[in-house]
Amino acid sequence: MSAPYIFIPSKEEVKAEILAAKETLEKYGVADWCSCSPTDEPIDWAGYFEGIQKQLNKSGSGQHTGTIVLTDWYPLNRTLVLDSHVELKGAFRAKHHLGSSCGFKAEEGFEGEWVLEWKQPKKNTFYSNFGAGIRNLHIESRDGINGVCFRGAQQSAGVDNLVVRGFGENAVGIKLGGDTYSVRDVFSDAAKGGEDSVARDGAVAFELGSKRVYSLRLENITSHNCETGLKWGDAHQITIENFETELTTQPLVCTWDARGINIRNVCFRHTKNLLKLEKIRWPSESRIKIDGMMADNSPGEIVLPDGSQITTPKSFDLIIEGNSRGVEVIDLQKMRKP
Repeated sequence: MSAPYIFIPSKEEVKAEILAAKETLEKYGVADWCSCSPTDEPIDWAGYFEGIQKQLNKSGSGQHTGTIVLTDWYPLNRTLVLDSHVELKGAFRAKHHLGSSCGFKAEEGFEGEWVLEWKQPKKNTFYSNFGAGIRNLHIESRDGINGVCFRGAQQSAGVDNLVVRGFGENAVGIKLGGDTYSVRDVFSDAAKGGEDSVARDGAVAFELGSKRVYSLRLENITSHNCETGLKWGDAHQITIENFETELTTQPLVCTWDARGINIRNVCFRHTKNLLKLEKIRWPSESRIKIDGMMADNSPGEIVLPDGSQITTPKSFDLIIEGNSRGVEVIDLQKMRKP
């Protein structure tokens, strides 16, 4: 029987269920089953969740759709792969630490590139993850293991109140693909509680891709202890509002193209860098609007695709756009002054 949502019991409740089942079998003399059953073995929570999602309704693509509600945090020994229209939701808002949150923890010996990953609806379909979601969850990764690879489509999808910590060097905290959904109240930290507060080489807090992303709205997001705060390749009409970075070397990086990137009310701490444009494929079609402040009371620096550097005011209001010859930085504050 299929359902639109499923509630997952806590770890302790599951242990109690297993113990009760064992006692019932022993009561009825099913000793042989008890002796060979792995009732004392660790639970394969990745397998459990991948199995439980099959109880959800099916979508037109043949994959399952609906909401799985977590009431605890659960250890994972490998990547948990979700069907393309599944929403994971904690029973209460995620906190800064895993112990007081619903979510997942990558165990020692974890196998896989990501802790959580959403499927594509079909092999060559990148923009139809309707209904996919991750809300009220804390994800604790391990050094070198990426956190969350999420794909969403349209307003039924989205990310809200997500904390990802502990992914370490050369890993990505949160990767966002698809189109036309919102991402709100998200904290991405390459370190976790008790570890040194310092930027990790190769760590990326937020990445947009891998394919072109359209019409995403990111609001109230934070990067901690990363080399790169937010990186995008091919992005069209993206809004980023209230973006704060701390101990993040390069807050913003564009690697390919920027068409209609609107970045508002940013606050970058512990760095002189503001934006690095590694490449702008079509300069005459590009546009980046950005305003905010460098929080350490020092000017900011923008690196253009040709390697030249532009110094910005401590508080800035800028447009970056171009023509066939390249891109330029326009200081709107300066233009407003008499």
